[in-house]
Amino acid sequence: MLTVLTLALLGALIGSFANVVIYRLPRGESVVFPGSHCPHCGRALGALELVPVASWAALGGRCRVCKAGISARYPLVETLMALGFAALALRYPVEVYGLTVFPLLALFALLVILFAIDLDTHLLPDALTLPALGVALLGTLLYAPGSGLPTMTDALYGACLGAGVLALLNRLGALVLRRFRDTRERLWPIGMDQVNVAAPLGTLGWPFGFVGAALSLALNALTRRTLRLPELPLYALWLIAVTGLTLLRPNPLSAVSGSLVAAGGTALVGALYWWLHDLGRPTDEIAEEEDEPVAMGFGDVKLAGVLGALLGAQNLLVALSLAFVFGAVGGLIGKALGGGHVVPFGPYLVSGALAALFYGGPLVGWYLGLLGF
Repeated sequence: MLTVLTLALLGALIGSFANVVIYRLPRGESVVFPGSHCPHCGRALGALELVPVASWAALGGRCRVCKAGISARYPLVETLMALGFAALALRYPVEVYGLTVFPLLALFALLVILFAIDLDTHLLPDALTLPALGVALLGTLLYAPGSGLPTMTDALYGACLGAGVLALLNRLGALVLRRFRDTRERLWPIGMDQVNVAAPLGTLGWPFGFVGAALSLALNALTRRTLRLPELPLYALWLIAVTGLTLLRPNPLSAVSGSLVAAGGTALVGALYWWLHDLGRPTDEIAEEEDEPVAMGFGDVKLAGVLGALLGAQNLLVALSLAFVFGAVGGLIGKALGGGHVVPFGPYLVSGALAALFYGGPLVGWYLGLLGF
């Protein structure tokens, strides 16, 4: 119990820093300098004003000097972080699972931050999603046997699968919204063109998809230009291949899973390339032009990769199912309330993932029971 209380306190402290990241990172500000200050008058906060939850409550949610209101989200994030750390410590006790809990704590903190930033800005920064993917993959090295968490191989597969589901929703949905006109996107040397190649070839098996994407990338590099195939014929071919191979193969889902893994892995490689390419460049130089309709933001693709690495394939499917249910319910509630504020998909993804992390096994058992298995 001492460990649980200690980690809960650590969670509250990290929640305090998380609030800084949530506020400053989307604005392009340093999360280290200057120190914590009132967002209204700029006055530096003293040590007694930085005690998680308690300081906000003692000051009545207002700055001590300028009396401007301070959002209730600050103590909410600190409380949520403390409760989440405590819940993880109870679910994966150090005495039983050793170091298993520590990468999970880091991922929980990152997911809470991403949840809040996406809610505020409808953006999921690469500076958080891609390092989180690294933590999720490397964290598998600390997972104890019997923890129910994925191995490195399972995490890699889950990451590609998760990114693939959202990447194909991104491409197919955008194609429909554009009324089947081809995209104007032209990224060199790697972009969604390689995802478009990987998806249909991946129906033959995910290695074929990766080889096709690699050949497309190599041709771009050799010719110094973006060589591409129109999306509509490619995805018509993808649909024919998925349908035909699903009917002909002993394992009907192998064509779908191969396509998703190839497309998702290619998307994640491209995301990593562009993040590293753009490091150090001013934000306004690399901001994407939202001149085309999209069905799913690409930040969601990378977040789904993180969740797949965290959960593994089976619990990822639970998380995605819950996310779509939560999103549908949230959309209906928002519409009933007037539809003034649209909640992006990232918070629903995070909510589904956390539910799957704690209750994935029982939920799968319950669902199979409904089906009579």
